[in-house]
Amino acid sequence: MGRRLILHVGDCKTGSTILQTMLARGDCAPEGLRLFTPGNGNHGGLPLSLGANKATYPARWNGIARRLSEAEWDVAVVSSELFEYSKPERVAEAVNQHFAPLADQISVIAYVRPHVGRLLSQCAESLKLGHETGTLESFVERFLASGRLDFANRLAGWRAAFGDAFHVRPFLRDRLKQGDVRHDFLDFALDGAPYRLTDSGQDDNAALPVPDLALMRMLQARFADKPLDNRVAFGKQFGRLLRELPPTVPAEPLRLPRALYDAIYPQARSDAERLDAEWVAAPCFLADLEAARDRTIDQPQSLRAEDHHGPETLRLMTAWAELLLRQMDDEPKAFGKRLRGADRA
Repeated sequence: MGRRLILHVGDCKTGSTILQTMLARGDCAPEGLRLFTPGNGNHGGLPLSLGANKATYPARWNGIARRLSEAEWDVAVVSSELFEYSKPERVAEAVNQHFAPLADQISVIAYVRPHVGRLLSQCAESLKLGHETGTLESFVERFLASGRLDFANRLAGWRAAFGDAFHVRPFLRDRLKQGDVRHDFLDFALDGAPYRLTDSGQDDNAALPVPDLALMRMLQARFADKPLDNRVAFGKQFGRLLRELPPTVPAEPLRLPRALYDAIYPQARSDAERLDAEWVAAPCFLADLEAARDRTIDQPQSLRAEDHHGPETLRLMTAWAELLLRQMDDEPKAFGKRLRGADRA
């Protein structure tokens, strides 16, 4: 196998955090190959420099290009799920300009989570990070209007920009190598070469159950006028703490009401049929959409904190939130580092 640069472009909610953590920690030891990823494994600054943070372009790309040129490697990985929100043709332009010596060695990969799973996981993540403080119904309406469930059209844009170098993998356990996105990605990136994978406690970014999401929604609503970076830092760290402290009573995950399923079904079905026909060897997206009907519920779940937590719990959480509010105007890097703690700095 010749030298190979892997550009991992998402999607969101397809195990990107797990992959980036694995790469940053050096958990994978290929046999006879040098695997390299610049920095901490998460290169979100690259897509942001093409959109929300244009002032950081081209510095972000130049920095990654410099690291790639200075390191010794056989396989290198540049990864960010935020590329999902980039224009593929703009990414291709930046790649050709800044990674020109590697242009014929680039493979681009995207994982795609089926429609209902993506909706639910993205809503839960948005509630956790403070991007969303409304209802599942209002989130779904905006998600559909934004075209985020039009997977096939978006993927066609990546194929137009990168041709046969662009690859798609369905994010379904039974379609992933060993049922694990890490093994699936490594098999692709290393082109089947053998490797050893050390599981050193990968970050778990699984969705929180509904009572925790309701609490997050309440807290993030109180922080709504504070810097977005600080709200996101809070959501990530508080969400991690909640996952590490399992609920004392069984709690359900966020589920799609039947009425919402019926509302998205026609558009999702058309898209799933295209995905199966154009992107995967064995159909799976339509089957997953049909199976999701059996997992729907009759009535929407409440995301009101008072419907899941007693008055005394809410009193204590409100007092804690007011205390934290006094710190949320701090500079985002300092605030985030303080929340992460020394062991995660």
